Amino acid sequence: MIKIAICDDEKDDRKEIYKLIRQHEISTQEEYHIELFESGEHLLESGFRPDILVLDIIMSERDGIQIGEEIKSHYSGTIIIYITSISDKMSEAINRIHSFGYLIKPIVEKDLFRIMSDAVEQVQRSNTVQYVTFLSENKSVINLAVTDIYYFEYINRKIKIVTKDKTYTCIQERISDIAVKMQPYGFAMSHQSFVVNLYQVEAISEQMLLIKNGNKIYLAQKRASTIRKQLMQIAKQ
Repeated sequence: MIKIAICDDEKDDRKEIYKLIRQHEISTQEEYHIELFESGEHLLESGFRPDILVLDIIMSERDGIQIGEEIKSHYSGTIIIYITSISDKMSEAINRIHSFGYLIKPIVEKDLFRIMSDAVEQVQRSNTVQYVTFLSENKSVINLAVTDIYYFEYINRKIKIVTKDKTYTCIQERISDIAVKMQPYGFAMSHQSFVVNLYQVEAISEQMLLIKNGNKIYLAQKRASTIRKQLMQIAKQ
């Protein structure tokens, strides 16, 4: 089920968008859970975490750009589709919030259907769990969800795999080979002894990466520029 939030301070506009999205749900035979909000504050206070947020830019309280920025800080994976009657605000929304797209009021059904189809497809791709396997030091097979892995560390001629739940040790792997194996999933070699999941990086400094579990790992100076660019690209997604 795909979770969708509609946030617009105009009641009639909320109802019209809701009706169109329900029609899209029927036409595609998808299953949506839709919540309506009359302000950004109500959305933030609700704790509802949408996969897709249809958000009006011009509202009577905080505007949609401010709300979108806060939503992204909490739920980086939320896809934001802006709606507005003032097109000159769109460059700010796209450049500052990296929105998925926008619709101009009055909303045309075919335009909403097109952008909703693209957004739903992206949600479905991101929700597909991918697994990788390694051989542990006791010769058992380790099958791990890519998103659960924080980083790999080469230490004492073995590879330590740090995940959300526990730490594993594997053998018969070189850190450079792991870097190549994991690169398609958003991993990068930050140092000759580390391969890190860039989606699990909380912050970056000159010589360290702060991981979302609180650990710090080394960042080699010669790799820092490339890692920064990759992290910026991820932030735009």
